[in-house]
Amino acid sequence: MTTGVAVPARQVSARALGPDALRVTAMVAILLVMLVGANPFHDGTAPENAASGAGGNLGNQILFLIMGGLAGTILFARGAAALRPLASLPILLMLAWLAVSTVLSIEPLVSARRLVSLVIVTAAAVSLLVAARDARQFATVLGATVLGIVGISYLGLVLVPERAMHTAFDLIEPEHAGSWRGVYAHKNAAGAAMGAFVFVGLFWAGTGQRILGFLLAGAAALFLVFTNAKTSVAITPAVLALTWFCTWSGATVWRRLVLLAPLALLLTVTVGSVLVPEIGALVARLAGDPTFTGRTEIWEFAADNIARRPIAGYGYGAFWESVFYGGGADAATWVNRATDAHNGYLNTALESGLVGLALTLWWLVWAPVSDLQARAGGRSIDPLTMLFLRLWLFIILVAVFESVFYQATNGLYFLLVVSVLGLRYLARTRVVAGGDRAEGDRA
Repeated sequence: MTTGVAVPARQVSARALGPDALRVTAMVAILLVMLVGANPFHDGTAPENAASGAGGNLGNQILFLIMGGLAGTILFARGAAALRPLASLPILLMLAWLAVSTVLSIEPLVSARRLVSLVIVTAAAVSLLVAARDARQFATVLGATVLGIVGISYLGLVLVPERAMHTAFDLIEPEHAGSWRGVYAHKNAAGAAMGAFVFVGLFWAGTGQRILGFLLAGAAALFLVFTNAKTSVAITPAVLALTWFCTWSGATVWRRLVLLAPLALLLTVTVGSVLVPEIGALVARLAGDPTFTGRTEIWEFAADNIARRPIAGYGYGAFWESVFYGGGADAATWVNRATDAHNGYLNTALESGLVGLALTLWWLVWAPVSDLQARAGGRSIDPLTMLFLRLWLFIILVAVFESVFYQATNGLYFLLVVSVLGLRYLARTRVVAGGDRAEGDRA
């Protein structure tokens, strides 16, 4: 197979996916749907935007159907060989357990609808990885699209500042007035996106587009600072440092320590402060805000409900929709207005139980390091592998404070799937670099 980031052994002509214009258009469309969505420049003063989105957004649903059609067409053209490297035990078990969780859900129809969206997002992530002619085209499309998103976010600050930043007139959280959010609905979403875009810029620079790549990385970093998204501001440079440490040694033990110990430490001082009183007391003495911006209340609530259905959980995507409509919380507390646990690990345990959490830790946290080692067991790490590594590490760390996992409309989850599956492809297949085409693909 001679197109895409990864190449299984069986050769398939690049012409199977049509000319470059079609493949590039499809990739850009997928990226825009997942990284921007149907409602850019959210109006924080509109009452309809202050309501819960639990019932879904019609615009996003239409875009998802279009994206699903594009992804299905790409995957059909590529054939089953493009999917075989992804048939790992943890991935297959997690898919099976999500189906079980849907059947056992307290809201089966809600879970089924969410599962369909998740399948579409997964297909879109795979199709993005296999659609490009080669790795250079992948870098160009990804970099240029993200540069456009960042540029439009800056343009919004000039043309529609009331839509591109939080204001004192916002109906929800007016205390964030002045924080930049660009095309996104909230400063934290903007901050997470810009943190990820810094890594995309560095990747683009590493593949030859140095000026545009560093321009993108610098512009995204500056925007990130002005979002005032504390989590992303802190984690972005930490990820750059940790992935640099990975180049000190190619030893598996060293890399697991460097990459996973910070996650374990973060989970200990955050969720651990709720579950273990002694840790909570220590954090209260050392931290300036031991509630982590009010998150401990929601974590306590989530932990209590996990204990009620620990094995299978409440059903994929079902728990918070039920709670929002009065199914599980005291109306006097803000928890009843919450739509997620503000922690991807707790949220996963709520929806798919401790079994689902264990499988998630296997395929999203543990297995990618194994794939990294299969791809780059030495000290050096190539730019494409480094991109996937940085995105993966950034998002699993952000997930300690935000419910990222299995959120079909969350662009950060899309990038997580792209990075995890990208590492899987790189570990099992051959990369086609720019200009490296099979004889049958030359025209």
